[in-house]
Amino acid sequence: MTNELSTDQRVALLVAPDAERLTYFVEKVKESKEVWSLSNEEGYVMVETDDGDCVMVWPDAEFAAQWAVDEWDDCEPVGIALEEFQSTWIPSLEKDEITLAVFPNIEDEGRLTSASELKVLLEG
Repeated sequence: MTNELSTDQRVALLVAPDAERLTYFVEKVKESKEVWSLSNEEGYVMVETDDGDCVMVWPDAEFAAQWAVDEWDDCEPVGIALEEFQSTWIPSLEKDEITLAVFPNIEDEGRLTSASELKVLLEG
């Protein structure tokens, strides 16, 4: 999976079911050792879902950048080292009971996952 994705592959992933995008996210993050989110001068973007506050994460900058439109047009993709994500972000998200939207596409919020569930997937 070290090759860059073609436009067709990116489109196929964006329309793939949440579970497929979650699997891709975990594989890509393990390979690249980086998680991507969106940030502006106020910090990282949080969205409100039926389950409460939620942080969105993507497998690469290009997928994250597709969300930097409309109300988030002042945001930029920011890479987070996997080690930092696992040692700092996940414990903090667990403590604050903040959900993660893993690899959302433009049509929906992505797979909602607890920090502890994502921790297990990334360690596996």
